[in-house]
Amino acid sequence: QMAQQMLQGAGRVLRRGAGEIRVYVQANPYSVTLMSFFGGCWLILASAMTMLNIFQMLDPLHYILQLYQLFFGCLIVAIDGPNNKVPEFLQARIVGFTALLQSRVNRIMFYLFIGCQQASQVGWVNYITGWYFAAVAIGFTLANCTDPPQARQA
Repeated sequence: QMAQQMLQGAGRVLRRGAGEIRVYVQANPYSVTLMSFFGGCWLILASAMTMLNIFQMLDPLHYILQLYQLFFGCLIVAIDGPNNKVPEFLQARIVGFTALLQSRVNRIMFYLFIGCQQASQVGWVNYITGWYFAAVAIGFTLANCTDPPQARQA
């Protein structure tokens, strides 16, 4: 009986906390974009550092994976970075590469893919990076795929 009451209380606290996070993210969607941008920067840095390790060349598939991650990091930075800093001719090319990521659902799935892929690699840095991108996916979901509180009351 007491354990059940404790679990119910914990559930109420978690729901209330999740609701507050959702309200914050909806009020400040730029914070999720900023998280994504910094995640892309980190992905570029981590991939480049791994590629500089000469022993990575002994495992060509892992090396190619790092190239993909570097490319994905560049895409994330291009999408979520400051658009006014990118020259127009380059913006047109970026839009061509990122057309798939313009849909909300595709973007969420992309962040989850990056997160799962990162977390499945060896090392605590990759594990943390994976969970970071999972958090970005959740934040993007809360910012774009849930109704704002005022819309539900109407």
